[in-house]
Amino acid sequence: MKNKVKIIALSVILLAIIYLFFYNSIEYKIKRKKLKSLNVILITIDTLRASHVSIYGRGKANTPNLDKLAREGAYFKKCITQTPLTLPSHTTILSGTYPLYHKVRDNGGFIVPPQLTLISETLKKNGFKTAAFIAAYVLHSKWGLNQGFDYYGDSFDMTKYKSVSLSKIQKRADEVLKEAKDWIFKNRKSKFFTWIHLYDPHTPYDPPLSYKEKYPGQPYRGEVEFIDDQIGLFVDFLKKEDLYEKTLIVVVADHGESLGQHFEKTHGFFLYEPTVWVPFIIRAPFPFKKKVINKTVELTDVTPTILDSLGIKGSKDIQGKSLVDILLKGKEELPEIAYTETFYPRFHYGWSELKAIYYKNYKYILAPKDELYNLQKDERERKNISLYKTRLRKKMRSLLEKFIKEKSAKSLNILKNKNLNREEVKKLAALGYISTFVDTSNKKNLPDPKDKIKIYNALLKAKRIMNTKDYDKAIELVKKILKEDPEIIDAYMLLGNLHYRKKEFEQAMKNFYEVLKRKPDYNFATINIINCLIALNKFDQAIKTINTFLKRFPDDYALYAELGKIYLIKEDYGKALDSYKTVIKLDPKNSEALNRIGEILIIEGKLKEAEENLTKALTITPTLKEAYYNLAQIEEKRGNIRKAMEYYKKEIENNPNNFKAYYNLAENLRESGENEKAITYYSKTIEVNPDFNIPYFMIAKYLFDKREELDRAIALCKKGVEIKPFNKYTVFGYYILSDIYSFLGDSFRSQEYYRKGKKLLSKLQ
Repeated sequence: MKNKVKIIALSVILLAIIYLFFYNSIEYKIKRKKLKSLNVILITIDTLRASHVSIYGRGKANTPNLDKLAREGAYFKKCITQTPLTLPSHTTILSGTYPLYHKVRDNGGFIVPPQLTLISETLKKNGFKTAAFIAAYVLHSKWGLNQGFDYYGDSFDMTKYKSVSLSKIQKRADEVLKEAKDWIFKNRKSKFFTWIHLYDPHTPYDPPLSYKEKYPGQPYRGEVEFIDDQIGLFVDFLKKEDLYEKTLIVVVADHGESLGQHFEKTHGFFLYEPTVWVPFIIRAPFPFKKKVINKTVELTDVTPTILDSLGIKGSKDIQGKSLVDILLKGKEELPEIAYTETFYPRFHYGWSELKAIYYKNYKYILAPKDELYNLQKDERERKNISLYKTRLRKKMRSLLEKFIKEKSAKSLNILKNKNLNREEVKKLAALGYISTFVDTSNKKNLPDPKDKIKIYNALLKAKRIMNTKDYDKAIELVKKILKEDPEIIDAYMLLGNLHYRKKEFEQAMKNFYEVLKRKPDYNFATINIINCLIALNKFDQAIKTINTFLKRFPDDYALYAELGKIYLIKEDYGKALDSYKTVIKLDPKNSEALNRIGEILIIEGKLKEAEENLTKALTITPTLKEAYYNLAQIEEKRGNIRKAMEYYKKEIENNPNNFKAYYNLAENLRESGENEKAITYYSKTIEVNPDFNIPYFMIAKYLFDKREELDRAIALCKKGVEIKPFNKYTVFGYYILSDIYSFLGDSFRSQEYYRKGKKLLSKLQ
């Protein structure tokens, strides 16, 4: 009897095992099939520390919407970025390859190799509609990440801002997500892959006012919580459009932020956990078997995981691993190894690069003074155990060297971008991403970044002080930096820029020449030298200097653009036109050169040809500064005043600081009898350019003609006549004052201002 019971019990257990096996197998197949039918939305949040996503248990911020995605799906407790820099990290995310392979190792100076296959290209070939929505210029299509995207939303226009700062030029999360929602709505019936890049947590931290007020003194937290709220609204949109349950959602950060730990304020300089440990969340329309994955993963795993989910074979380039079976089967059979690097200290300052490898609980950083940490016992990396764990250190170094050799095998050709134009440099500088690239190819024993962090922070401080316009204080600080380390090219460049802002052009040039002495191919130093000469009105010397530089850089279109600018100033329109045509020959999509060609052709009376060039320029850059202004000039010459006014309004929309557009629009409105509207635009002209005297007098005359607000009219005229240089319009201002005082019965003042007007008129003649 007992044996019979045992047999029955064993049979039941066996049947249960068989049932579970088949159930799990069937469930696995069902989920695999479901995954293949999904759309994909990849959200990358720039500069997001894992500690500020509340599900990661650090309590630094409240992120209920990210937490909900993680609870409904799964999250990886330990994901490592392959580099704490935006462009190279996103290249890794979208390709599934290490920087060791794709060779994109910094922002601004590198282009994604065209032969590198991105997930967008693979999905497009497999019938997906593809779109990207970019929040910062550092991921602009010119760096090559637009490969495979049907639409790449990366329009950034610096010309509409008086001053350059990230808080002004970045697209906030709500703006980026609105663009994404519009595209998704139009393509909701197609299978789609959408990459959404959100940039708000990047410096300078500038959350919306309500978040500033909620967390005074914690702007980074405010940025993170604003992003989380926007993601919540985006999820609501997906639900409303019946897409939430038809979409695989993946959320990762490209890197974190140090926030002062290890004396690093931002990211890119060191490889400590605050900048290389990132959140990684994935959510499907069904629950995963494994909700929390403890083993270490990498950003190289994002692309292979998405492709495997969809049942699509990835490129042979891919070096990461799929994490799908871990999610669906629950088995954490993962290699306990990860890699990260930064070349930022080397490229920008001539100091050593850093490389690190993770193995089990340990992390090893290869540096001139190497570091070893037991992360299980020392999460904050306070105790470097490399000195007394020599055996382990050697083992970790050997493992790192082997890893580098293996992942670098058959690496792609590196592509550097040395020909950014001046506007692009401004954009990257505003993002904190442009600096002098230092040639260290023939140097050994480079300094350890740990020994240079004070200098690095001092240089960052000098840049911040410069932005407050305390130029003398910044100059003093940079000079101290150069005393300590006289070979920092970026310091000479900064010193030159500081003197330039102070209008000390001779001193600025000396510093720019110091840059060229150390880096002869740094073309922006050459452009700055030329701008100094232009500012000094040394036009012939500037032309001679450009021709000297052109012998060294014959294909640098920026030099020809400067040449064109000088010839325009000299009113030598033939040579200016030739210079800008050379720019177009070297760079066919240079919209600024096309705009200048259009401007010259207007002067020469070739209106149709001018219009063709301007239209082409606007096709390339729809928000191009002064292009619509020039089109308006053409229409004025043709007598099409209404069309001219439309163009002036478009110019103002694109470039709110173009005072000439406001003034010309006001003049056209006045001549059309729309005086009230004209006054609005005269007032706006003054607001944008208080040193332009004519609108003061036009408003004053309007008030006098109506015999209204005569005190205001007098004040406007008095302000206008003080503006230098004095011109024929100043005379007009004096005459209006004379007329007003005559009307008021003050003949003494009337005669006084009349005489002043006559006297100035005779001087001008």
